[in-house]
Amino acid sequence: MGASDPVTAVLDRISFDGPVPPLPEPAERVRLREAFGWTVTQMGQANDVRRETVWTWESDPPRTPRGEKGQRYARILAYFAAELARVGAEGGSATLEPEPEGEPESAPDALATEATPLEFEFDIEDPPELSWPEPAPALAETAVPEFDAPGSWTDLPEGVTRLCARCGHPTSSVVDGQPRHVYLQAMAAMGMPRCGTRPTTQAEPASAPRTETAPTSAVAPPAPAAPAVAAPVATPAPEFPAAAASPGRPPAAPRRPATAPASRRTKRTAKKPALKPVPPEYADGPLAVLGITDGALTAHLADGRTVPCPAKTLQALAAWALDKRKIRLGAAKVHDNGFDQDPLIILTEGAVAHFGLPTNLADQEDLRLPADHKALKSLTKAGWELTKAGFGPWPRIFKRLDGKRHCIQLFLTPWGALESRVWGPAGELPAGDLARMLGTYARLVITPRGTVAVTGEELMTSLRPPTKAEWSQDEGKYVSAKVPHTLHTLVDPAPPEAPDEHPVVAADYPEEGSRPASEALDEEACIWVRPADLITDAERACTHVAALDVQVAFLAACRRLHVGTGPAIHYPRNPDFDPDLPGSWYLDLSHVETDPRLPSPFTSSGERPDGPGWYATPTVAYAVELGADVRPMEAWVRETHSPYLQPWYDTLRDAYLTVMAELGVTQDLDDEDFLAAMAVYKDGDPLLVTLAGAIKATAKSGIGKLRQRPNMGVDHVFGDPWPALKRLTWRPDIRAMILSKARTNMHRKMHNLATRAGRYPLAVNNDCVVYAIDGLSPLPLLLGSDGEPIRGGFRLGVNPGSVKHQGSQTIGWALDLLADGVNIANEIKDASLVRVA
Repeated sequence: MGASDPVTAVLDRISFDGPVPPLPEPAERVRLREAFGWTVTQMGQANDVRRETVWTWESDPPRTPRGEKGQRYARILAYFAAELARVGAEGGSATLEPEPEGEPESAPDALATEATPLEFEFDIEDPPELSWPEPAPALAETAVPEFDAPGSWTDLPEGVTRLCARCGHPTSSVVDGQPRHVYLQAMAAMGMPRCGTRPTTQAEPASAPRTETAPTSAVAPPAPAAPAVAAPVATPAPEFPAAAASPGRPPAAPRRPATAPASRRTKRTAKKPALKPVPPEYADGPLAVLGITDGALTAHLADGRTVPCPAKTLQALAAWALDKRKIRLGAAKVHDNGFDQDPLIILTEGAVAHFGLPTNLADQEDLRLPADHKALKSLTKAGWELTKAGFGPWPRIFKRLDGKRHCIQLFLTPWGALESRVWGPAGELPAGDLARMLGTYARLVITPRGTVAVTGEELMTSLRPPTKAEWSQDEGKYVSAKVPHTLHTLVDPAPPEAPDEHPVVAADYPEEGSRPASEALDEEACIWVRPADLITDAERACTHVAALDVQVAFLAACRRLHVGTGPAIHYPRNPDFDPDLPGSWYLDLSHVETDPRLPSPFTSSGERPDGPGWYATPTVAYAVELGADVRPMEAWVRETHSPYLQPWYDTLRDAYLTVMAELGVTQDLDDEDFLAAMAVYKDGDPLLVTLAGAIKATAKSGIGKLRQRPNMGVDHVFGDPWPALKRLTWRPDIRAMILSKARTNMHRKMHNLATRAGRYPLAVNNDCVVYAIDGLSPLPLLLGSDGEPIRGGFRLGVNPGSVKHQGSQTIGWALDLLADGVNIANEIKDASLVRVA
């Protein structure tokens, strides 16, 4: 780095001798870096690490930097704190002033970095006693971006640019003495986000605030908006929630104090951020459920109100749902680069018959109404269209007007639109209850677009839109541009990542089942039973077995997980393993010694590998963590990657915690109260219980959708492509990363429990593990001899990744089944679920 490099210029002013200051909290690390004007790339450059490593240092909980790099990082942050405090005391500005005319022409070259840091003539040879300043409120983004009036800015001389104080990219405009891009009202009208819009407490963009009405409780229905033309009929306020999830990512609850007794520990619930009001154009909510009341078609809204619906045909229904003068249905977009959510209309059995549709769908294989049905012919004759999927349980109806596509989504409950395995008998609920339940789901998660798998995938792309509007100098208009760190381009999977039916595999192995197992990436959850001859006498002498189940385990694995966003790059000869690169590695882990009383962490069967195979990055990284000597022979890795799923994780986690809190299972319960609350929460409001299950299913099914396989029927030939391959989110490599991370996360906790407390599992089934124990309560499993939680072990709690009590049974019951090789982790919940008193 040359002396003109801005990072070097700052480092030259810092003394790296003397006492090392303490590291601040993760959020303060982010604030100091951003307030000083540095990007994660520059911080990584200053500490000689990758920018992804800086992200982990700034996450919560953080990955604490150690050694020389940790000391260097602490000194840099201390310098930032001292400089920002000094500038604040002097009333100065934390932005760069424009350079005077007559500077050397080489000056723009020095500005070619992502952002220019502050440079002060100050040297902390003897660093002062530091206190970390409070976060600067001026850095927070406003809910409504300000507009620049014409003539309120000045232009720099031709060819001269400065870095924008908001986004860090070059600009030739100076506004209020600061270099930044101009933001006009016309740009906002075209849907363009203001430059530099980002959260101030995390490095990667989080989801935009969820739209919501004024009440903050999940059970408080929103206040009715101004009446539409057809005045809604007031109904009693519902008991069921109709409000939304917390936007973005709330601060994590503090860690449990080490000195508190385990049974008396308390957790503080994170504060709920302020909720954004519902836009007036969507004042009637995201959806309506149509039913027959006193012989008339009635729309039941999510807040409990009812509105008469005059439509007698499908085309009239679509026109009514989109007419803001009659009803204001829909929801705002969840990201600035996305689109508003279309209205959802749910048809109950009475409404289906009202529109002349069959109450039972005859075609149970394709789940489609024939195109020549008179209701559909009338619909298309009126200028409305259907998507290529046709008219099934979740049809979309649209019409192009004024160059825009106006669309509504339908749900036909008699046709099985609500999967019984997820929603139970929800399709038979009264229209008002169904509206409140699905309305709550829409506000907590997103407006449903089909099955929970389809909706989970829709949430991914809505939170991380692949494209955005960008001004084109060549074309003189806004054009669609790809957004970095998103899934914006179709990419082929690497051969080991693709299922057998994929063309890249079938080309080499045309016969189904002919591919050797060692040539396929097999990252799945663990299903394992300990051999009966390895069960110890001490375990046989216990009175019971207890099962621990990881809360939303696969969703928890998405937290801070970097996944590939670009194509796979092939390294055919002995690449060095890099834990920061998502991908697949071919190596031999059969030499790694593991305790036979634990499942192998490297296979889904829990059996020790018998030779080389393909493994995802988290699996190989865990092998390194266990002390293994890893020597990859080949690799397919993705050098373009990001924590793509982080806002998806945040949204579903917040939704789940909100519903569970309304069922009495909150984050502030101690261990005993948590066990008691979990034992009875399913006796609470059945609609809330159903909703909690649907949110969990959205996470699990959305991950499964990443590797949707073809329907191997008469319409598909082995080796031919299938429709799912055309989706940007068809990414089996991402699914493999998630499952690998979930399995190794669980094994790490089992390993810590074994090495630090001598407790070994009897069986594992996906996210459930069973241990021998004296008594019914699982609490003794989690505590050491000193009564404190075992470091690195399982923790009780409602958060994703924590565990709950899945059930207990007698040791005799367990030993009888284990002798026959039965996986008791799969049986214990249904066979007993003996509750803790």
